[in-house]
Amino acid sequence: GMLLTAAASMTIAAFSSALPFSQLKTLVMAFFMFEACVGVYFPFIGTLRSKTVPDSHRSVIMNIFGIPLNALVVAVFLGIKKLGVDGALKVSAASLCVASAAAIRLRGIMKKEAKEAA
Repeated sequence: GMLLTAAASMTIAAFSSALPFSQLKTLVMAFFMFEACVGVYFPFIGTLRSKTVPDSHRSVIMNIFGIPLNALVVAVFLGIKKLGVDGALKVSAASLCVASAAAIRLRGIMKKEAKEAA
């Protein structure tokens, strides 16, 4: 739910910034909603990571997962003149949608494994 909320707030920000009559109030509220999601995300993901990623491999796995994120950030910064602000926000929204789908899939796998273990 939290990632979907973050994706929705970023999508609202992306599409409202693309409008010629962009409402500052809408953008600010979307970013506040996104920041609230970020505030929930870090404690939640820390707990989830401790349950799913073994301590002996955690640093390596997290560094490997950081590579695509950094590549995405560099690509957006290099293409910011072509993308513009609304394009960069759309890339962020799309990334959050992909993360939401991955989280839903992970939840399904964890539930399946819990049923099999019981």
